[in-house]
Formats: sequence, structure tokens, C-alpha cells
Amino acid sequence: MSKAWNIAAWSLGFVLLMVMLAFSANRREDMHIADVDVHVNTDKHQYFISKEDVQKIVHTEYPNIDSLLYREININLLEERLDNHPSIRKAEVYSALDGKLRIDVTQKQPMFRVHGSAGDYYIAEVGDSMALSPNFSAKVPLVTGAISAENEKQLFDFFVKFQQDEFYKNFFEGVQVEENGDWILYPKPGRHHVLLGTPDDVESKLNKLRAFYKSVVDKKNIDQIKTLNLAYDGQVICTKY
Repeated sequence: MSKAWNIAAWSLGFVLLMVMLAFSANRREDMHIADVDVHVNTDKHQYFISKEDVQKIVHTEYPNIDSLLYREININLLEERLDNHPSIRKAEVYSALDGKLRIDVTQKQPMFRVHGSAGDYYIAEVGDSMALSPNFSAKVPLVTGAISAENEKQLFDFFVKFQQDEFYKNFFEGVQVEENGDWILYPKPGRHHVLLGTPDDVESKLNKLRAFYKSVVDKKNIDQIKTLNLAYDGQVICTKY
């Protein structure tokens, strides 16, 4: 009897909770929007889009939003409109308990910047392109030269892989892609450049370069190096100023 009573009590409580939630949701649908509360994720110190930019998009879609009820806002369409912005990865729009329309924005995160015949743009963290922003310029590696869809994918894989490597993380500040397909890498330390050759077997080549840096190069002589050539098997050919 006690067990049956407990099951019945739990069932009744669950039903009452669902009814209360439904009532609360319906009641909120008939509330006027108190304000538009925008939160832009800037955890990685990127500022491609501001709260004001987001609010402008909202007011373009709903010029009189301050006088509207929640049920007059098409949440899905507003999210889609925000997601179409070149700097936004994902926007979530929902009603808050305090009567505000809440918008949480996650920005795209650029991996590197491309300067080529097709113009200037970023490649973002999932491999898609991203337009430059008038608000902010990211401090990411610059890729120049003969950029194609094929080597753009190779460049993305290159930066993703070596962002996970403690030695090479943020090590290269630029890549030049030559017409013949060779890459020239520009490290941040020193004033030299690295002749990679083609990006085939790039991991092996950079392991060879890492060993060279650790065994031969120090702070005293790194500025004396002009080029490091990795194009030959098993060798690092060094020229100096």
C-alpha cells in the first residue's frame, strides 16, 4: 500500500509540475518584452561583433520590439538571421524569467588570415571562411601567395595540428605559398624563414626542425640564421647572414 501511494504521489507531483510549467510558459508568451539582453562570448578576447551590432540586427527585424509580446517574436527566424552574420558561429534566443529577451552569441574564432587573389578573409576554427570585421583584427598567422581550395585545406590542417603541439603552438606568424606549391614558413623567434618545400610529410619535416632548434639554436645565435631548408630528406640546411 505504501509503495503504491508513493508512486501515485510522485505521478501526481510530476503532472502538477508539468501543468505549472505549461501555465508559466503560456503566461510568459503573453508578456511584453521588457528589454533585449545581449551577451557576446569574448572568452578568447575576440571582438568581431558587439552587443550594439546584435541589437541593431534585432531592431532591423523588429523595429517596435519594445511594444511586442513574446509570442509575436519568431525565435527560430531571429536566430537564423543572427547566425547568418559573418562573425557569429551560433546565436541562442530565449525568454528570461525577468521578462527580457535574452540573446547569447558565440563568435567564430579565426585560425589564420588569407591574403590572396580572392581577397582578404579568415579561415575559422571549423574550416569555413570568415569575412574581416571593421570592429576588430585578430592576431593570427597571415597566409599569402598562391592560395587554392586544396592548399587552403592543407593550411587549415597544418594550423590545427600544430596548435595542439606545445613547441609549435603560436610558433609561426606567416606562411607564403609559392606558385610551384612550396611553402615558406615565418617563425616568430629570430629573423629567419623556413623553406619547407611541399607540405608533404610536413610532420616529419617539422620534427626534424624541432630537433635542430633544440640542439643547435639558442638565443645568442638565432638572429644570425637567414634560412633553414627542410626540403631534403634527413637534413636541415642552414644559411646565415
